[in-house]
Amino acid sequence: MERDRILKEILSDSELMEKYKIKKEELDTLTTTPSGPYSKKIVEVLSVIINENDNHLNNSMIYKKLKNVHNI
Repeated sequence: MERDRILKEILSDSELMEKYKIKKEELDTLTTTPSGPYSKKIVEVLSVIINENDNHLNNSMIYKKLKNVHNI
């Protein structure tokens, strides 16, 4: 799936993997479709952005969804 590939590509950056403590094995299993709670907040935030952008939501709607994710 294209969305999953985008998520994995972003998070495969070595600096991001180190910063967010993402292991190679974990990276391989990441998906933008949750099968339960996301393991890390960064994965959830990026997944919302990727999914909603692909669903053609405008930036302000994506921002509102992100605020909801963070309970702001």
